[in-house]
Amino acid sequence: MIREIENCMKSHGWNDSASILIGLSGGADSVALTHSLNALSKKYGFRLYAAHVHHGLRGETADRDENFSKCFAESLGIRFFSLRSDVRKIAAESGISEELAGRQVRYDFFERLCNEYSIERIATAHHKNDNAETILMNFMRGSGISGLCGIPYERGRIIRPLLDVRRDQIEKYCDENGLEYVTDETNMENIYTRNKIRHILIPEIEKLFNPSFIDTVTKNAVILNSDEDYLLKECENAYKSCVDGKKADTVKLGGLHNAILTRVIRKMVDETCGKADVPSSVINSIAEMVRKNITGGRIDVARGIYARIEYNRLIFDEYTEECADFEYELEIGAEKYIPELGYTVSVEKADVREKDGCEYFTVPDGALIKMRNRRGGDKFVPLGMKGTKKLKDFMIDEKIPRNDRSRVGILTIDENIAWIVGYRRDDRYKFKKNGIKIKIIY
Repeated sequence: MIREIENCMKSHGWNDSASILIGLSGGADSVALTHSLNALSKKYGFRLYAAHVHHGLRGETADRDENFSKCFAESLGIRFFSLRSDVRKIAAESGISEELAGRQVRYDFFERLCNEYSIERIATAHHKNDNAETILMNFMRGSGISGLCGIPYERGRIIRPLLDVRRDQIEKYCDENGLEYVTDETNMENIYTRNKIRHILIPEIEKLFNPSFIDTVTKNAVILNSDEDYLLKECENAYKSCVDGKKADTVKLGGLHNAILTRVIRKMVDETCGKADVPSSVINSIAEMVRKNITGGRIDVARGIYARIEYNRLIFDEYTEECADFEYELEIGAEKYIPELGYTVSVEKADVREKDGCEYFTVPDGALIKMRNRRGGDKFVPLGMKGTKKLKDFMIDEKIPRNDRSRVGILTIDENIAWIVGYRRDDRYKFKKNGIKIKIIY
């Protein structure tokens, strides 16, 4: 097993590490990792540290694990750090699962130690079986290629020297070296998805279909990693070409292959929402909206963020509180910035309709043109219809969020609604031979 770890360290250039912090839970995996890295440190000269997190979830057994980890690290002459945290409370306050909260607490602690003690790398004890379980979990959740690539060997400072090692090798190593370890009793309970995969699904697959299933799955992950690496490079090129901050050119996006389009959208979501766990179904819905270039289309994303399309642009915005009534008079031949809407309105005379991204309207001579937000009792005649429709009913039909309705621009001509900006024009002011053209400038 040490040979497997050494080969992994060499192939990724980790053997030249000056210092490594090991995540030591006290279980067989982390004990074997700590013991083997301690042996390799004598050959390569890197300094070792160990860190343990007490999550405050398992009472006396968690106290036992913390004490065992401390004694084991110190028996090898490795400096030991420990953190006690109320993960259940953190999860409740953050609205996330205890598993995710625990993970965040651990890695925040590890990063803090690295910064404080100038530690170069963090080693975790994820192994080949963990990788296969993760891949199966992601597959059943409907993950794309990225999820089927499994656990990466390296991410930032984090390295995983055991990823080429199976669990049975780890247990054999502990037995041969007389290493004691603790067992988390929750790992044996088949109430968790991962445990069901570990104790039920994989053994049945190995028994009935492929005795080398763990190796097969992880070899496939290597192939998929190569494919994903290429696609991500293509995504980066497309992102630079199409995206400007929280906005993207829908015409350029629509010309991308779906494999690249969905990755560009995913990257925009990550940049906007901070790597929120947004389902692939939402990403695919946004991609479909982009391909159809549906002006006024909106899709909820996450954390109060929604995606919308206006004037050939995919835009990510935050829902905001309703704003107060506003109204601005517009002059032909001039531009007017509307602060509540965040854009400028340009009004010009027009005799012929052109394909220039503007909206055209017929207006009476000397007409009073304004831009405002909604008012109680507003009605209009939707383009292509004869009867009137309440603006409130229209906004409900269009699924415009309640808090967002007061921030939809309403163009009026002589106090009548002529255009619900980004959504629908009024039939009474449809362009014929002459009139005005309106351009929205972001």
